[in-house]
Amino acid sequence: MLKVNIPSHRKVEDGREKSYTVFSIEVYMSGRLREVERRYSEFEHLHKKLKKVTQTPEFPPKKVLKWNVKVLEQRRHGLETYLQSLLGRDRVPKGVMTFLGLNLGSSLGSFESLDNPCEDRRTTHQPIMSFTSDPVQHEVTGGSLPDIITQGVHMGLYGSSEEVS
Repeated sequence: MLKVNIPSHRKVEDGREKSYTVFSIEVYMSGRLREVERRYSEFEHLHKKLKKVTQTPEFPPKKVLKWNVKVLEQRRHGLETYLQSLLGRDRVPKGVMTFLGLNLGSSLGSFESLDNPCEDRRTTHQPIMSFTSDPVQHEVTGGSLPDIITQGVHMGLYGSSEEVS
């Protein structure tokens, strides 16, 4: 399963006194999170490439007031909707996967990918079971069943099933 969110954006200062906005993209695939950052112009380039080969969803337009907080939030939401509609198709174009930093032809999901510690591989699932106390140290008293594990250990150590004090 592939899921994409764009939770935020940030302004990046270029060394040449220019600044631009990048959008943080969270890509969830097979229980793992991968984060990439892309500029609006990169989204626009992807959209132009996809329009040549397939029908594309509506793309959020470029605005004049590009540093306005409201405009940036609308653009962030529009880009998130755009990506989600691309990923909701039966066949996701390879260009979209590359744009999201997913190289499916390489070691993604293979044993070799376990040896590459530099990639962000945080799991996104929650624990299924938890204990309020340590079940090994918790002694059950008053049970009607015999403690066969303790009896077996005593038999193995002492040659008898009787408890040794």
